[in-house]
Amino acid sequence: MNPKMDRVGYSVSNLDFSKKLSDCASGQIVAKKEKRFLLLNFPQMSEKDWRLFGSILEDLKHSKSKIDKRADIYFFLKNYCLENLTLLTKEQRENLLLLLEWETIGESALTTLLKDPDFEEIVLNGTNRPIMVYHRTFGWLETNIEFTSEEKAKNVINKMAAPLGRQLTFHTPLLNAVLKDGSRINASMNPVAFSGINATIRRFKENPLTPLDIINSGVVNKEAMSFLWLAMQTSCSILVCGNTGSGKTTTLNALFCFLPRDERIIAAEETPELVLPQSHTVKMNTAEQLNIGLDKLIENTFRMRPDRVIVGEIRSPTEAKAFINTMLAGQAKGSYATFHAESASEALQRMISFGIDEKSIGSLDLIVVQKRLTRVNHEKGYRKEERKITEISEVIKNEDGKGIGLRKLFDFDYDTSSLSKAEQSERILEKMKRTFCENGKGIGKLMKEKEKLLGKLKGDISFRDFFEFAEQELGE
Repeated sequence: MNPKMDRVGYSVSNLDFSKKLSDCASGQIVAKKEKRFLLLNFPQMSEKDWRLFGSILEDLKHSKSKIDKRADIYFFLKNYCLENLTLLTKEQRENLLLLLEWETIGESALTTLLKDPDFEEIVLNGTNRPIMVYHRTFGWLETNIEFTSEEKAKNVINKMAAPLGRQLTFHTPLLNAVLKDGSRINASMNPVAFSGINATIRRFKENPLTPLDIINSGVVNKEAMSFLWLAMQTSCSILVCGNTGSGKTTTLNALFCFLPRDERIIAAEETPELVLPQSHTVKMNTAEQLNIGLDKLIENTFRMRPDRVIVGEIRSPTEAKAFINTMLAGQAKGSYATFHAESASEALQRMISFGIDEKSIGSLDLIVVQKRLTRVNHEKGYRKEERKITEISEVIKNEDGKGIGLRKLFDFDYDTSSLSKAEQSERILEKMKRTFCENGKGIGKLMKEKEKLLGKLKGDISFRDFFEFAEQELGE
């Protein structure tokens, strides 16, 4: 194990493991008993080399040298060795160059993690505690690296947020910012963080998942996706609900492949996470420092003549009311958002608790529920997490006209871990009939055709290529 050195600010540990599970861009995923770890690809250096690195790093901090590229680091290291009569082997030189590059141009110990596309979250839970990552397949993994200095951790966080004019300080101990690559960082420190400095980095997906990816990953079946395909092409407003980390935004983003190319789409988000394939698009995000919240952005869409309005995630009563108002105003063919709720009925109850009357909520058409489920198999000795769409329901008005209810169109069977058709749609079916100029049988035939098309597609189709494919199939 490399020693914890104040001048470096982090330590890297070796770990004995019983089984290697997989390789990833940043290292190896291994298991020790029932626990899974990520062993990062860090240079193999002796204790003496780490001390040397700490000395060079200290000298670099007080140097006036301008470091913009790897060549600058090379000349700095060369001059340091000449001045201190230090002779390096080729391996030592390359290792030191890499670590110095991470410190000056990168994000220190987080550099390799931030470049790995397999991680959805990177989490710092304080100093002298392993950094955690959430892997798309293996779930939470404990890494073999930890920050040993709170000052070091704060400097790394502030370096990432600096281009946005944000800093984590005693007077501003909370930080929420969007990084240059679109990822989101949330961090806090004393006096509000009792357990010490912490940070959560939610990664931005450069290549969003397609509806086919959602199907192939087992989140939903082709039958339900073909129904959502036609629903997106009608004047339907959809709320995607679920628990934290269930993939609500990922699924909603995939559904945008079904929207027509020439429609004007306005997206309002607190954090820019959505990637839209259409060109006639305006994306807006909140500005807390200017007191411009999501509710104001949603209200502003009234003046922008949208065909569709997209809201990233509804969190507060004011945001919920603004979202519902977009549907009541009839200004767009459809409005879309994500929301925290474990079921469609819970989503309605939360909306009502926000002070929205039932008649207004009745302007919503569909509620899609997606959950992150934990599966434990004691016999085989494993625990894994799955993401599943567990419910698709349409909002209906009660016969007495005084309230609203739900009709469950697709329901999830936990015993068989499958989604199947439940009740027959009425409200959405009527909208589909008007849109596609078909009767009930004709709509059923259209759905079957879409389902067959989804079955014929290859799994490696890109987000934009899927959009082009769906555009060609529009209305056919």
